[in-house]
Amino acid sequence: MAKQQQQQLITKDTVISEILVQNPGKAALLTEMLMDFGIHCVGCGASTFETLGQGVLGHGYSEQQLDKLITDLNKVITSEGGVAPKLVKTQDFKLAFTPFAIQKVKEAIKQRGKTNPTLKVSVLAGGCSGFMYDLQFLDKPLKEDLHFKQDGVNIAVDKSSMDMLSGIEIDYLDTLNESGFKFQNPNASAGCGCGKSFH
Repeated sequence: MAKQQQQQLITKDTVISEILVQNPGKAALLTEMLMDFGIHCVGCGASTFETLGQGVLGHGYSEQQLDKLITDLNKVITSEGGVAPKLVKTQDFKLAFTPFAIQKVKEAIKQRGKTNPTLKVSVLAGGCSGFMYDLQFLDKPLKEDLHFKQDGVNIAVDKSSMDMLSGIEIDYLDTLNESGFKFQNPNASAGCGCGKSFH
């Protein structure tokens, strides 16, 4: 059976959280589409029992708007690449770590005891504001990611997250109240005080 025939399409009766569970590789983009539409419960507990139809119609949208959203979501999950056309082209993409953040990354690399790992930056569905940033070391980087170096550190960016990560500056805070990486994101409409979650 063809891959697309096996793909479970989204309907108005699909539970909101299941949309992301069934399509993990496209979860960030699907979450973005739902949030942009106005379905903010995608990041909270309501999404585990509320269907897409209940969420959309319950927020005052029409049946026609629901049908359009379902069509758009299904276009994403059935597309080969799994990503919608991007506003940011690869050559225009910019992401940078502050010198202090790079220093902390290098310290973490030394602690791991492995040479030349790649630090991957991506956006995941979840967090207290709908999306959350994710940083992880990869010993075997993925070819399909966007790769570059900063101050000798190998960095990879998930291409499906490029439009949400372009222009970001990643800093590291080390104060009495908090310590950790902080993301300054010009693309976010709002964020959480933790600096790790946004929408």
